[in-house]
Amino acid sequence: CFLGQLARSCSNHDPELEVSSVEKTIQNAEKIELWVDHQHLFQTPDMRVRPFDR
Repeated sequence: CFLGQLARSCSNHDPELEVSSVEKTIQNAEKIELWVDHQHLFQTPDMRVRPFDR
């Protein structure tokens, strides 16, 4: 589990630092999810169009 690894690697640091790094990780994950959703939106019309191009 990625968050488990993160918690282990942060356990030596201050709790405040740990929280901020976890928050950053969550924000990054949300950005990635949005990006993937965005990519998916652009890919699905292509998938419908491709068979007609052949």
